[in-house]
Amino acid sequence: PCKKGDWVAIDGKPFAKVVSLSHEQVEVVELGGRRTVYRTADFLGKSPANLSRNFNIRVVFGLSYDLQASITTTVPETLRAFIQNKLEEHDYGEDCLSLSVDFLQAGASSLDVVILADFKGEQAPAYRRIERSLAKWTVECCNANNWEIPFPQLTVHVPSGAHT
Repeated sequence: PCKKGDWVAIDGKPFAKVVSLSHEQVEVVELGGRRTVYRTADFLGKSPANLSRNFNIRVVFGLSYDLQASITTTVPETLRAFIQNKLEEHDYGEDCLSLSVDFLQAGASSLDVVILADFKGEQAPAYRRIERSLAKWTVECCNANNWEIPFPQLTVHVPSGAHT
């Protein structure tokens, strides 16, 4: 499933670069330098995801119910254009194979959108940085458009006649 030099995700742990592999063992090094050696059978048993052959990032973001009238039309279009510009500005544009922003669901306290971005495998070492950037740029787009980012709401019902 991989070769020397590939970037893999193992059990949701930080991404690691394969530095050596044989029939007996696979050695990986994480960003920051931590090395781990797996028996090859154990490594394969963890179903490593090879990010070097392209990968997808998914970011879910909640917006205010004040945007209900435009959450399925202009909000996703505006957010997608904003993020596309940021990707190009930060030199990820050519490596972004596709970008979509869609309404996902009406949550308890927010209207949720999902940002889906597919990237070339060359960007695998930057996976977490890109993921954080997508969330950051979403906040920046909200600020630029005066869109409220809600916080979880709690409603307390007090029976009539109760003293508060």
